[in-house]
Amino acid sequence: MNLLKGWWRWFWRQSWLNKVIIIGVLTAVVLPLVPLAMAWLKPPLVRVGVAFYTYERAFLLEGDTKTYFYENRNLVSDCSLRRIQQTLPKGRAKTPDPKSWVLSKFLLENVSNQSITNLRVGVRSPLLQSTTTLFTTPNVEATGKLEATSNDADARHTYVISITAIAPMTSAVLSLKTPIDENLRQFVYVDHGRVTLQVPFLSADQFGTFPLKISHLNAMKILNRETVLRTGDEAFADEKIELTMLRSDEPDLKEEEVSYRLLPKARVCPEAMAGDW
Repeated sequence: MNLLKGWWRWFWRQSWLNKVIIIGVLTAVVLPLVPLAMAWLKPPLVRVGVAFYTYERAFLLEGDTKTYFYENRNLVSDCSLRRIQQTLPKGRAKTPDPKSWVLSKFLLENVSNQSITNLRVGVRSPLLQSTTTLFTTPNVEATGKLEATSNDADARHTYVISITAIAPMTSAVLSLKTPIDENLRQFVYVDHGRVTLQVPFLSADQFGTFPLKISHLNAMKILNRETVLRTGDEAFADEKIELTMLRSDEPDLKEEEVSYRLLPKARVCPEAMAGDW
């Protein structure tokens, strides 16, 4: 108490300019700590973790063979998490058009013993665009849309996720999937832009609106949890490679030139470290 009184007397002896500077510094330091203090005093009913990925579906032509593959990577470290491929005779298989995406995956956990209803989460990130789509695990129903936050075309808009309900002591995985166009390719692989994420608000019937602190989760943890929720398997399942083989009486396909450019080759990282970021 004496220390506080001494500081208060010292503060009032300062000039008005110094007082303004001191208050500004204290505000900058204290305000970010308020959500942490509130979370400690009253833990939130919902916890949110996030990890970022790139996903590529493409093929390589080498001599008389065509190697079709899909690969999931940790976007931040560019470590390959999973690559499934199949080698086929050139010209004898129809495969989907090559394409790549960036994904922001969120692990939402209802840590309370009550259902959380009408949950709304706002997300801002340079990885989100008008082409972004939302996918969820089957245990929740959710919709999402990009909402303009200002009239400035260059301003970062908010993607709002609306979830009908999350059952007590239940988790769900939500994925925001954005096709990689030239601008996003430039941002990720040329400019090596910093992947940032803001959650300006979270609200539900059971609590008001408040800013949310999210956790950086190991990228493999979310993939494994998502597979458990989708298939009940403890190891995430192989994705089905989609292709159609030609009949023996059908002529070979003419391999047409495609405008798609393969992503830069992923890093090969030790399994225990591939999900870190």
